[in-house]
Amino acid sequence: MDYIIKRSEASELAGKNYWMLLYGRRKVGKTFMLRNFFRYDDYYTVRKDLSIVSDKGQVKRDVFVGEIKALLERNKVVVIDEFQRLDESALEEIMLLHPKGKLVLSGSSLKIVKKIFEPNSPLLGFFTPVRISFIRPSDAVIGLKKRLNSEKRIELAAFIREPWIIPLYGGEEITDFIYSVIKNSKHTIRALLGEIFTEEERELSRKYETLLNLIGSGIWNTKELTSLMYSRKLIPDPSPNHIIQYIKNLEEMELVESIKLHRTKGRFYRLASPIMNIFYYLESRYDISSRDISLEEIKPTLEKLINMEIQNFIADIFAEMHNGRKEYYVSPDKEVDFIITKRNKPEIVGEVKWKKINSEDVKRFKAVSENFRGKPVMVCKTGKQSGDIEILDAEDIVSMIEKRAKVSK
Repeated sequence: MDYIIKRSEASELAGKNYWMLLYGRRKVGKTFMLRNFFRYDDYYTVRKDLSIVSDKGQVKRDVFVGEIKALLERNKVVVIDEFQRLDESALEEIMLLHPKGKLVLSGSSLKIVKKIFEPNSPLLGFFTPVRISFIRPSDAVIGLKKRLNSEKRIELAAFIREPWIIPLYGGEEITDFIYSVIKNSKHTIRALLGEIFTEEERELSRKYETLLNLIGSGIWNTKELTSLMYSRKLIPDPSPNHIIQYIKNLEEMELVESIKLHRTKGRFYRLASPIMNIFYYLESRYDISSRDISLEEIKPTLEKLINMEIQNFIADIFAEMHNGRKEYYVSPDKEVDFIITKRNKPEIVGEVKWKKINSEDVKRFKAVSENFRGKPVMVCKTGKQSGDIEILDAEDIVSMIEKRAKVSK
């Protein structure tokens, strides 16, 4: 099935008249968004072999800068994709035209992030950096409207926020679909890391991949991560200072998500990509990269992992709907699935039961939620009941998203 997910960022970018630099890791759909939902007058791509092509065909490097400058002189909108492959001298000559026209640079690599945020960056005074992340939760749910019911829209939307997965969906149940992606795309998943880092950083990839493996296997705190990295002789001593910058780099490229732990200064680390999260967890338990594994063998674990990703996705929906921050609370006796805060004050205390719930589920959550400030909200797949707390099922969540989308237009 072919789904075209319209991204709200495109219309937001269209309304800006300044020069912009779009960045974010590969496979989040920057090029697709610019090509399909952003109005431009000419689009240039710098290929890996350093040749340059536009919508009109190949462009000789000695005339490329002149073409760009001429377009900007005429107040046109120009996009340069994979701009980081250009010589800095070419960019410096183009920047002489600032602020004429509208120039949009787009690229993917850790090097770009450093270029943007370093104090002596040559780009800061000319370009406004705009990070392009995974598809927004609301865009993903709305984009699936025509073919799926509310339950399946939420289940699938949790995963197709990562656009490269969209063409792989063939209408199957979510467990069968994710199993198929993991089985058939495991080389793609592992290759994502190698694509992200530039050549001068490639020698660091072992440390990065080890961190991804550890975090993906469910290890989320820096103390344990540090201990394991030290035991594998990847850092010189067991001090968290040796891994903090690596984790920050992985966050910048949206490989790792850092979630504040409510009522503490701690952080919960998880892989940002749902598919990567599931892959690395299954890899740590079943060694799936080196053998073919049946759905029957991993199904209970896979279903649990899928439910955890749906739970996290619903937390992201509430964070978006309330313009708040998603937080976790980890405690053996008072665990809730998520808390949405605004200005450090809890607004929503959430529990997700992606199944048909019963009165006992509601009773247990009501008792736990009384230990927190904020409105208690329970989300279920089906079986919504009346009670003292707000209970939303899949249809309610979809309705909430669609209502907000109409209001914001």
